[in-house]
Amino acid sequence: MQAAILENMDALGAASVDAGKLASIAAAALGMPAVELLSASAAEITFPMFNMTTGGLWRVEGTARPGSTGSREAIPFSAVVKLVQSPLLWSGIGAVPPHVRDGLAHHYRWRTEAEVYASGLADAMPDGGRLPKLYSIEELDGQRTAIWLEDVSECPGAGWTDARFRDAARLLGRLAGSAAVRELGPAVSAARDADRLRFYLEGVGAMVFIPGIRGEDLWRVPAVADAADPQLIAGLRSLTDRAGGLMEEIIALPALPAHGDASPQNLLVESTAEGRGGSTSFAVIDWGLYGVACAGFDLGQLLAGWVNQGAMGGEELYRLEPLSLTAYCEGLADSGTDVAEATVRRGHAASMALFAGLQAVATQRLAEPDSAELRTLVAGRVEMARFVLDLLESTAPR
Repeated sequence: MQAAILENMDALGAASVDAGKLASIAAAALGMPAVELLSASAAEITFPMFNMTTGGLWRVEGTARPGSTGSREAIPFSAVVKLVQSPLLWSGIGAVPPHVRDGLAHHYRWRTEAEVYASGLADAMPDGGRLPKLYSIEELDGQRTAIWLEDVSECPGAGWTDARFRDAARLLGRLAGSAAVRELGPAVSAARDADRLRFYLEGVGAMVFIPGIRGEDLWRVPAVADAADPQLIAGLRSLTDRAGGLMEEIIALPALPAHGDASPQNLLVESTAEGRGGSTSFAVIDWGLYGVACAGFDLGQLLAGWVNQGAMGGEELYRLEPLSLTAYCEGLADSGTDVAEATVRRGHAASMALFAGLQAVATQRLAEPDSAELRTLVAGRVEMARFVLDLLESTAPR
């Protein structure tokens, strides 16, 4: 047996494994009891969204031979490696005031994603969604864990149509309403969800987003100045005054399971069933913010995801929100959970205002040189802020 050819595996850093462990991961990826590892190489996967608890993401590809059949055929395999870490290891932690760092470690439960994959959620997922297959969880030390997962292939050319948003919203409603999913709660340590939600507002909200909205510098950035009008600025400033009350309002609403970051980027389209009267099937990734939240919470990230990335304009949310809300409520009913549509919409409106509205304009990309692409991105995000304010007003108690 010759030694496997390993290339660039040191790119994994602390997440590296020896050839023996890698062979067992390859066997799991190929659905075989054992293989002879022939080759492997690692390449970093870039991800555009900020996440302080993701220390790295890589794709490992290689070849292996079945270990017990006598076959000499080399079979390709691949896996994704995700390094999850304490926020105290985040590269930007130096910019966080010392008195806030303890709160980050306490409230951002960085091991949640590993615990989700180790729980029974994969078996409890409702129709229309699944978790990637888990190959291995490697506990590296007290502050880092590597998760080896299936390398999911998305359906080629599957765009996010209105039907796709409906299917995704219905899946999120089924997840929220599932009794089987709720029963898994004790298996995941993200139990202080109300405290975690408050900490968002008390931390980055109070230190970054709210001062930015109340100040003047944000509104003087050329890309922002061209897109935001006085009415929008006044509306967002009013939102900062009401933020604490809105937070307590959503915490008081019925709490249901929530993915926590259910943007389209984390809902990988596996099949579309278009033209056959079927619906989309999704592989759902990035479970680091999983926990419980008000009904409708996940709709905020579903609608905001492509706008935040610049792939969709904010004005489209006026059309997508009603159909997504209806589908989410249908998903709740599919799972046997009865929550009034008005309650879902208010939870969705208030939570989206806090977790998308407050940060809609203040993107890190404002530090870039002015450009047409930046102005398009900012204009879309400003339109999303306008939508959020309109939604919040339309659901306000009368």
